[in-house]
Amino acid sequence: MRSRTFILLILVLLVLAAAVVFFVVLDPFNLFGGATTDTVTPVVDVVTETGEPSMPQPTATPAVFPVTIYVAKTDLPAGTQIRTDLLETEERPNTNVALVGGYAFFEEEIEELVGQYAKVDIVKGQAILGGMITPNPTDLSSFGSDLALYIEEGEVAVAFPIDKMNAAAYAIRPGDYVDVFMSLNLVDLDEEFNTILPNTSALVDQDALLEGSSFLLDEALQGRLEWIPELGQTAEIRPRTSAGPNGEEPGVQIPRRATQLTIQQARVLWMGTWRPQTQNGLDEPLVAVDGNTAAPTPTPAPERFEDQPDLAILSMPSQDALLLKWASEAGLEIDLVLRAQGDSTVFVTTSVSLPQIVEQGGLTIPEIGLFGLEPAINDVEPPSVPLRPPNN
Repeated sequence: MRSRTFILLILVLLVLAAAVVFFVVLDPFNLFGGATTDTVTPVVDVVTETGEPSMPQPTATPAVFPVTIYVAKTDLPAGTQIRTDLLETEERPNTNVALVGGYAFFEEEIEELVGQYAKVDIVKGQAILGGMITPNPTDLSSFGSDLALYIEEGEVAVAFPIDKMNAAAYAIRPGDYVDVFMSLNLVDLDEEFNTILPNTSALVDQDALLEGSSFLLDEALQGRLEWIPELGQTAEIRPRTSAGPNGEEPGVQIPRRATQLTIQQARVLWMGTWRPQTQNGLDEPLVAVDGNTAAPTPTPAPERFEDQPDLAILSMPSQDALLLKWASEAGLEIDLVLRAQGDSTVFVTTSVSLPQIVEQGGLTIPEIGLFGLEPAINDVEPPSVPLRPPNN
């Protein structure tokens, strides 16, 4: 009896185990959220080289790290030539669009950036990108004069008329540095009238004045009272009334001439008349390589084209430009003297005049002799060179 009960109990347990396997594994009624009997998803194991299954590999997340690039240290207006002192470095994430696109300049690419020109206004702190700059200043013609690109910051350009004698025989070229000599003629002025002395005066006829008739005598140059030992009395000394030995007008004061170095290290931007950029040799042609158009090469300093230029365009501080303008309008004699290449000496000079030459230059004043020259020295024209050479 006991054996039958034991066998029956084993059969019940087997039936219950089969039912559990049927409902849990196969899940025909989708009670556990698995696949139905007609949509069974196979399980695929990834087998490694050792024959054992491995876990699926996760997708790698890109690493984000800082990259050092160049930005504007200050505002850079369009046309500014990029210099190292106008740049500074900042860090940007490597996921930045400009970095991913290859438009920014990395820390080691300083040589590719310096010397370029800003095509657009670049604000302080803005990353400098390739499309913002150009190696050719002629690309900036729409932003202003191309000559302005060669003016140093803090200086201005001024045009000055020249000829062979006052411009070092036309030897000056763009890029040279010159000093400016000026000669001026000094005269004494009347403090009240601000006119050149001597004044003119007219004596009064006292009798004619009392009679009511014309009482002014003829005008005469104003002189001075001076004691004359030979005459034993005081007389009025007046300037000569006949033409002087050098052809000066009667009674005109002889000016005192002085020459001085007034402006130093003015940079020559151009010699001759400035023409549009395409005529100045600044417009570099594009060179085709393998059917593709290459970028223009950096433009060098302009070259001079005229053998006998009539103008010199100089770059100098504003105060020096004011001095040159005043002297030119006042009719002073002005000469440009050429400096040696690379010479930045600041000269300290003393103005030169006739008394200075006599007193400090060791000049001996010749005594009156018993002989002379014929023709007289005043009748001889000094040697000169024509401003325009004759045509060959």
